[in-house]
Amino acid sequence: MAKMRFTQEQMEQLQSSDYVLHVTPSQVHFSNKFKMEFWELLCAGMEPRDIIIHLKLDPEILGATRISGLKSMIRNQAKSGKGFSDLTACYKSLKTYDCPENRIRHLEHQLEYKNQEIEFLKKIVSLGREEPK
Repeated sequence: MAKMRFTQEQMEQLQSSDYVLHVTPSQVHFSNKFKMEFWELLCAGMEPRDIIIHLKLDPEILGATRISGLKSMIRNQAKSGKGFSDLTACYKSLKTYDCPENRIRHLEHQLEYKNQEIEFLKKIVSLGREEPK
């Protein structure tokens, strides 16, 4: 089943929250402040849906699957001992490339790795399709 996609109107409503850093049609990125408050309320015994409402977000827009995934992701980050990470952490790692050539080299490496993964998956699928003897 495909993930529910946000409409433009829903994206604008989510983006208006101070807790939301970035929204795409398929993803929403929350701030560290949101994650800390969510975790504190969760530890206090509040239900995830009620936390979303308490933090002034619409649970109908996010949907039960995203809320459940959010709960798991925040719990894992909290228990990792590394603290919460948000979209700014991802951008920091992108800034470590000192020149465009290094960034291109990195992206080419990622592409090559993905191609290897695809070939591996094709082999696995083809093994399941062989005729029984």
